Amino acid sequence: MRKFKVFADFNEEETYLNEMARNGYFLKKHSAFGFYHFAENIPEELHYHVDCRKFKTQADFEDYKALFEDAGWRHVYGTKNSLNQYFLPKDGNSDGNIFSTKDSAALRYMHLNKICYANFSFAISYLIVLLMIYDFNLANIGFLTQGLWKMTGKLFWLAFFFELPFVLLRAAPVVLSLLMGIVYAVWGNKAKKIYSNMMVDE
Repeated sequence: MRKFKVFADFNEEETYLNEMARNGYFLKKHSAFGFYHFAENIPEELHYHVDCRKFKTQADFEDYKALFEDAGWRHVYGTKNSLNQYFLPKDGNSDGNIFSTKDSAALRYMHLNKICYANFSFAISYLIVLLMIYDFNLANIGFLTQGLWKMTGKLFWLAFFFELPFVLLRAAPVVLSLLMGIVYAVWGNKAKKIYSNMMVDE
């Protein structure tokens, strides 16, 4: 089974995965586009834990997994570049914490914040480049057929539907980069707020 979900709060994500396990669905994979892949089995009471890390080398990633394995945690899913790393306790349904201190638990939100802001900067930079290509004139993204809006009847619809795919191809990158910039800004701000609240509560 596959489900689409997006979380900026790791505690909410862990709660969601635990509820899925109680319903007999266990995390198999988490894709970069927010899709959770589940395998169906006998329902269990599990306690997932999520960390947020990115690694420079595969060796660093393997050392990271080995460190948690030695501490009693089974690495369920995560890759060198996937950011989110998913763990379950080796001793069944233990509800212990993978983080030894509140600082280390809060630090994952700072990691997420930096990643979101980096992606935000990339999305906005890409948007600016696209707008420069179109001379910052949105009319250059739309229909370019001369006299299109003065045409009538069959001639208009033929011209309209002929050019429509090209309009969508020009507009899609602009719209997507803008939306992604907004989404990453929202996620980054939420992660920063959660981090700040955790540090204040300490």
